[in-house]
Amino acid sequence: MDAMKRCTACAEEMRTEALKCPHCGTRTEPLHRGVEGRTLFGVCAALAHYLGLDPALVRVGFLVSLVLSFGTTMLVYLLLWAFTPSSALGKAPMQRTVDWLGSIGNAEESRVETRV
Repeated sequence: MDAMKRCTACAEEMRTEALKCPHCGTRTEPLHRGVEGRTLFGVCAALAHYLGLDPALVRVGFLVSLVLSFGTTMLVYLLLWAFTPSSALGKAPMQRTVDWLGSIGNAEESRVETRV
């Protein structure tokens, strides 16, 4: 018997290895770069895993697009890296930077006690 899990959107049962719910089509796992087969930053491997494609096919598509777009695709790649978390439960590099900058502005002033 196959192991089953419940969809978070429609509460129907599905197999644990399913990437999408067969009933409502909701993805069971968010897009993240912590997948097997990553080479440089993991963006192509993450897209391949998310779309259910072969990572080599996505990498070839990226290279063809890079040549045809005269480098504009590199900007898209870097943006995907910046806004995609490195693990399913982690934060994206851009989100970590925004959180860090926010913590600087909200830092309480250190209080110095003066004793007389």
